[in-house]
Amino acid sequence: MTRRSHTADATAGRLSDPSASRAVLIEAHAFTRGGAAARDRQRHLDDRPSVAAGCRRLAELFRDPEVWGLPEDHCAIVSQPTRDSMLEAVHRAAAEATDTLVVYYAGHGLLYPLSGDLHLAVPETTKDKSFTAVKYDDLREILLSATRVRRKVVILDCCFSGTALRGPLSADADAIRLADVEGTSVLAASHATRQALAPRGERYPAFTGELIALLEEGDPDAPELLTMADLYDRVDRALMRKNRPRPQQLNRDRGAHISIARNRAPRQEPPETDETGSAAETRRLGGRRRTLAAATLVLAAIAGLTFWLLPDGDSDGKGLDCGKAHSTFDLGDGTQRHEVSIDEVHDAACEGNFRPMEVAMDRGGFDGTGLSGATPDKVIASWKKRTDRASFLHGLATLLEREPEAGQGGLTFSNGKQVATWARGAGTVPDSTYRWTGYFLCDGPDSGHPACDPP
Repeated sequence: MTRRSHTADATAGRLSDPSASRAVLIEAHAFTRGGAAARDRQRHLDDRPSVAAGCRRLAELFRDPEVWGLPEDHCAIVSQPTRDSMLEAVHRAAAEATDTLVVYYAGHGLLYPLSGDLHLAVPETTKDKSFTAVKYDDLREILLSATRVRRKVVILDCCFSGTALRGPLSADADAIRLADVEGTSVLAASHATRQALAPRGERYPAFTGELIALLEEGDPDAPELLTMADLYDRVDRALMRKNRPRPQQLNRDRGAHISIARNRAPRQEPPETDETGSAAETRRLGGRRRTLAAATLVLAAIAGLTFWLLPDGDSDGKGLDCGKAHSTFDLGDGTQRHEVSIDEVHDAACEGNFRPMEVAMDRGGFDGTGLSGATPDKVIASWKKRTDRASFLHGLATLLEREPEAGQGGLTFSNGKQVATWARGAGTVPDSTYRWTGYFLCDGPDSGHPACDPP
């Protein structure tokens, strides 16, 4: 069996070239006109002083040589913009960049009843007049026309729903679809909830604050270069731990692999063996290591320490005998589609690598194996405790080698005893268009679940 190398995927990227990249950081934090006492709270937006602080700090980190190292004139801050100054700054940066263009906006986002389109607030913006705000589509047009730019990153920390207009900074899935620009990674604050995303008394808005903390402190469990997928994953985890609304991400054309930051606390890899000396000696040492490793596996099997990845307790030293995932399918229109997250889950099950499976679960609401709506970390923790992990994971891998039933809502793999489901919508696996939502054991703890009902 040929297995994919997750390590190779993680290290294949490179840091965006600071000399050929540009960043535009836009913030609108004050919306008072005619004095605070004269404001009509039904029409005027609340001020957000933490937005300005977050934007300034993010620019400092982008300029920091230990993080990205953008020259100062390649990293523009547009504070309290007009419509023209906002769009002009993005247009200028798009014309100058050839490697990566980053556009960050923090402030209020609005949906007007007669439009339905995402609008970005500027100081003159009011809740009742759409022409006082900037249409996101105008910004998106500039990004689409920037054909010389190889990579595009959009980061949105703004309001979107009617609930959000009363205070929180947010954006939901529709905002991300509006931000859909080919060849980009779009990272957005999550759907509005009752909990504010710009908490009073905090230095930065919640979403931007976690992004800043990651760039300042790094992550010892992450690689040397932080990709957009890494940024999303770590910020998502931090917000989830604090029970705050979680971000969303959409990647196009391998946008998840864009890297705009070094990790200040990268994981420490084991030191490589000094290979000075003759090539023959190097080969001899390598052969000795391989022989020792093989002998260790044999001894473990003899001692009855059956490696849990071996299917059904086999101890032939070959690992799981997996086929190929059925990740290409037809929705009925004659077009073949390929879903990378299915390959990720299948290969991870074959390798016993739980981390890619946890990522594919999309960080929330996973169903199956006796759990309902559980967070992925809880699901994975329960799977690691299973005494039948070998047969359990072998069953999952084998299930994904069957042809799925494809519909407009998603994909379903079923063999009568097990069911795995995927739902439409971008997940955390780079370049995926579906997300893994459940794995059900219908002859066990999930027998009463609707997913196990026969068609």
